[in-house]
Amino acid sequence: MESIFHSLLMLMLVVWSVAVVMRKIGMPTIMGELIMGVVIGPAVLGLVTPNEVILTLAHIGIFFLMLHTGVETEPREFYAAVKDSFGIALVGAIVPFLVSMGVALAFGYNMVASIFVGLTMTATAVVITLKLLRDIGFKNSRITRIIVTTCVVDDLLTMIFFSFVLGYLSGDAVNINHLLIVTGKVILFFSIALSIGLLVYPHLTFPFRNKQGKGFTFILVLGFAAGELAEHLGLHFSIGAYFAGLFFDETVVNKKLFNIVNDRLYALSYSFLGPIFFISVGFNITFDLPSYLIWFLITLTLSVIVGQILSAGLMAKQKHFSWLESLTIGVGHCARAEMAFIIASLGIEMGALDKNIFSVVVFTAFLLNLMTPLMLKGCAKLLERHPSHWSY
Repeated sequence: MESIFHSLLMLMLVVWSVAVVMRKIGMPTIMGELIMGVVIGPAVLGLVTPNEVILTLAHIGIFFLMLHTGVETEPREFYAAVKDSFGIALVGAIVPFLVSMGVALAFGYNMVASIFVGLTMTATAVVITLKLLRDIGFKNSRITRIIVTTCVVDDLLTMIFFSFVLGYLSGDAVNINHLLIVTGKVILFFSIALSIGLLVYPHLTFPFRNKQGKGFTFILVLGFAAGELAEHLGLHFSIGAYFAGLFFDETVVNKKLFNIVNDRLYALSYSFLGPIFFISVGFNITFDLPSYLIWFLITLTLSVIVGQILSAGLMAKQKHFSWLESLTIGVGHCARAEMAFIIASLGIEMGALDKNIFSVVVFTAFLLNLMTPLMLKGCAKLLERHPSHWSY
């Protein structure tokens, strides 16, 4: 097994080089990180072999990215965004699920496999999406708040859908009790998170206002605790991290501590751990696909893009966004990553998917992650040319 320090050296060289090159050509750095993950990974050069340490660092990267996003989001903005985003998230989840499931059925796969393909193409990639938005300059805009909030809600809806599918696979086509239990867990998590944020956070004067309180360490404690609570209730730990950071704002802490925490989280999220996650996504890619699956891959990719943009975009238009903003919101939901890989892996474990379908799903997610930055970049240019269509 190669030295972990060799692997980290290669990864950091890639992160630095990609940042220099992509910024000079005016493209999002995440595109270079995803591509280089394929180049230096097992699919091409094999310079870095995925191992437990790298995968652990990648998962911690997800945690820090979501924690930092929560810190940068004001609770009032989140509440306002939730009101506008639920309908977008619901329709933006149902349509890609039905479309991708339909594509799998059309290519001759059975109902169980097709349902899993649909689920993998339902959950959006919160972490990748927020990095894209930052790269193209959408930081703290109304569009960013809606997209990130919608992606969080979308992941919660995917958990509920997945619970329903598990009931279906176990023989209960309509397992209402199981569905209600999962829905109850989601509500319980929101209730606990909101209660702590509104009732407990303001009274944590020692860690957040005292110079000896170690505020940065304490926000990590809260983040990991919230992540563990989310996982205990069957949700993704990143959702807990997001809420832990959401209530950490200048109404609770002094401005100096807020800036210190924000700077440290940014450095860890976008200069070290976060890029390791983005590069590791490319490690899952394989080019060893049978020729008959190529058309399935192309059709699935294009169908998800069209279905996602139309569903989320048209719902955004109903929320009084301009046509260009609605298009941008639809495009911003096209990325797929960690949740897709988790569900696909569970599909293999349960015997619902074989390695070929798994490879197609992973490659589809990779293509979506490459195409989304290009489409978002185009949307950004259109909005710059038509500032009357842009709202902050």
